[in-house]
Amino acid sequence: MVTENSTQQIGKCGELLVQYRLLTWGIETSSLTTDTGVDLLAFDEAGQKIVKIQVKTTRIKENSWVEWSVEKNTPADYIACVDITKDRFWLIAKEDFIDKAVSSAKNRRLWWYLPGKRPERGRRLEEESFVEDESEAAIPRIFRGATRITKKS
Repeated sequence: MVTENSTQQIGKCGELLVQYRLLTWGIETSSLTTDTGVDLLAFDEAGQKIVKIQVKTTRIKENSWVEWSVEKNTPADYIACVDITKDRFWLIAKEDFIDKAVSSAKNRRLWWYLPGKRPERGRRLEEESFVEDESEAAIPRIFRGATRITKKS
């Protein structure tokens, strides 16, 4: 019998994906065992700073858009928005996330249209608006000492 992945499994997959990718860039990471609004701590050796990351994971079904939600008072420095169906994520500074997100009573929801799905009218954010935040571009910008581990041929 095939069952759907639980919300917890999907979330953990997102955390592990972000941690794995950071490690392949030589960034030391540690996951936290309690839910405090920070899922990973990453150490930027060159900048001598700890970066707090909250990981939000979703999977795209048949929608034309994707969304992530965080509490307004998150203590994280960056939000890792994970699309687990494509093994991709974007590292978005908390300030940028809050600025571009839609507000609700307790949360901020960031959402954008998938490529080719944005209607002509309405909200203008689309995946292409976040190219600089995609992991491969964001990691070396955020972590100055990041050096990608290359595969041996």
